[in-house]
Amino acid sequence: MKTFFYFLVILATALTNAVAQGATPTPEATPDTEKRAKAAVFLEQANTCPPKNSLCKITAFSKAIEISPDFAEAYNGRAIAYRTTGDDSRALADFGRVIELDPRAASAYFNRATILASHNELSEAIENFSKTLEILPESASAYLGRGNAHLRSRHYQSAISDFEKVIQLDPKSSDAYFDRGTVFYLRNDIAKAIDDFTKAIELRPDLEIAYLSRSKCYDLKGDTEKALTDLAKFIELQPMDVRGYQERVNIYDKLGDKEKADADRQKITEIRKH
Repeated sequence: MKTFFYFLVILATALTNAVAQGATPTPEATPDTEKRAKAAVFLEQANTCPPKNSLCKITAFSKAIEISPDFAEAYNGRAIAYRTTGDDSRALADFGRVIELDPRAASAYFNRATILASHNELSEAIENFSKTLEILPESASAYLGRGNAHLRSRHYQSAISDFEKVIQLDPKSSDAYFDRGTVFYLRNDIAKAIDDFTKAIELRPDLEIAYLSRSKCYDLKGDTEKALTDLAKFIELQPMDVRGYQERVNIYDKLGDKEKADADRQKITEIRKH
């Protein structure tokens, strides 16, 4: 991509010099290529902006679009910059423009799907993840995203199918095992849920949410010792998350251990004060 930008920058410079010297541009230097070359200068400028300076990037990409309104790369770059500022409506509009200009732009469908999912527009998210997969059928990320959208839509079998595809493509995906385990838990298939949460933990020992989820499964099975062990690990990894203490309070209450339950209740109160 950079090589292409550099070519356009060089072309823009050459054209400028030719005009200054009164020379006639070559037949290849059409008005469209001139515009694209000048616009590419601003894309390169956007690449030199500080990583966290989204306004700098948006300004540069907007100038490129002003010069060359059909420049898909500029819309895509600006959409990503808008996304980092939290301006999802403008990001969606720009990703939509990218797709109009290039219907095979898989990344634009994927990014649009991700935004839609974050706003709980799950049907549209699934549609865009599916479009991504039509173009990139081996995209584990798109299967994972679509699987999560199916999960949240309670399309459990579709979710499982997508997570299994992720595991096939990327056997070390702790997220796929965790998410599939969540589906099994919601379907009350506790043994399979434990297996998947355990696999997720093996792949990523610091995946704190997997310990919390597995503890709930162990508690449902009546394996209090393992449930408490997992909760202790979750609390170790997330000491300011009240969920671990709350789950442990529930277990201590069932065991009749008032002292330990009250100690965790006190901890919850302290955390919530901050």
